[in-house]
Amino acid sequence: MDQLHYKEMKQNLEALIAAGTVSDKTIYIFGHCNATEELVDLLAVKGYPVSAILDNNPEKQGNHYKGIPIIAPREILKTHKSNKNKEESMLICIVSRAYEAMARQLRQMGYSGCLEKLVDYNTFAEYSLSSETIGCKRERVMRGIRIFEGIRQSMNKEFYVICPFSALGDVYYAMAYLPGYLKKNRIRNCGVVTVGTACSDIAAMFGFTSRKALSQKDMDELVQAVLFTRAKDVLIAHHDRPYTNLLMRALYVKLVPFELMYRCGVFGLEKDCVPAKPTKRQGISGQISMERGKSVVLSPYAKSVAGIGNPIWQRIISYYKQKGYQVYTNVAGEENALPGTCALRVSLGQLQGAVEWAGTFIGIRSGLCDVIKEAKCRKIVLFPDCYYSDTRWKVAEFFYLEGWENIVVEEQYGKG
Repeated sequence: MDQLHYKEMKQNLEALIAAGTVSDKTIYIFGHCNATEELVDLLAVKGYPVSAILDNNPEKQGNHYKGIPIIAPREILKTHKSNKNKEESMLICIVSRAYEAMARQLRQMGYSGCLEKLVDYNTFAEYSLSSETIGCKRERVMRGIRIFEGIRQSMNKEFYVICPFSALGDVYYAMAYLPGYLKKNRIRNCGVVTVGTACSDIAAMFGFTSRKALSQKDMDELVQAVLFTRAKDVLIAHHDRPYTNLLMRALYVKLVPFELMYRCGVFGLEKDCVPAKPTKRQGISGQISMERGKSVVLSPYAKSVAGIGNPIWQRIISYYKQKGYQVYTNVAGEENALPGTCALRVSLGQLQGAVEWAGTFIGIRSGLCDVIKEAKCRKIVLFPDCYYSDTRWKVAEFFYLEGWENIVVEEQYGKG
């Protein structure tokens, strides 16, 4: 979960606590994902235990996270009736992008208790035909059109590629297969539009010089305008959000790995198309003090997959320290180094060089793994033993990395 949305979730939760909404409530969270686990942990710190995590995926039901069961949404109504509790004593929190669909499902099931959305991921997903909503939508489309007009004027390109989500891995594969797409469609030049400077830096690593970084709010309005006007000179390069295609439905039929989803699904390229590699790397000589070939860089943070508990990381840290290694935690923004490690703060362009200098990289599956996938060093990727989204495929199956040591961590997940 990115820092901006985590801050929003924390502020909204604190507001609910201050208002007395959380006190004396049986708390449930709908939708098992990384954000859900962060909310579970945050509630635990504040003294509010979660009774269960609700999820529609049968493969997830019966598992647990830190002892908290993952159950079907309908189970809460059965429990509710058997215990003769009133719905006023229940609170369901949602931190998923599918809030509207989840809320509608709960209401259709007959749940009329307290329901709270703690993160607003998708600012244009408002399902109403009221004159007020339609008026707001119209204003947002007009703002998006103005944003796109400004981009066209400043970039003056033949074509534009929009990466609508601030995920490094998604932008990495978008940039890796963009050259093949441009060649196939005989497009001479294009501009790249991303969310935030970090994603723009990924585009720079592939040599794209014409770039524009937007806030998530401006990006959402730009995307809404592109969809509304059906602009022909733009490609929204993403396999899911903001619902520009039905690619994700393919996963209900067969396993389509993450990289293949971009290569064949988003860009329509042949399966054997060779991705471009980053060409603009920054040097690190003299900028880091780690011992060359005798250090390990850890990366414990991720947005799109569930987290891995600190006990696992502490065992890894102890193991490498006993072997005489220097241990670093790659951090950015407000992230903290793991206890017993040194913080490594380098730019994305320097990261590949840093891990090659260290000799070993161990990270939870995140976009950073994609950024350094070409690094010449020992690379270990850790996967939580859980399912991707609402599919029947494990995270390790969907996000598998060729040429890496792929390890599934089963602790804190499992049946019962």
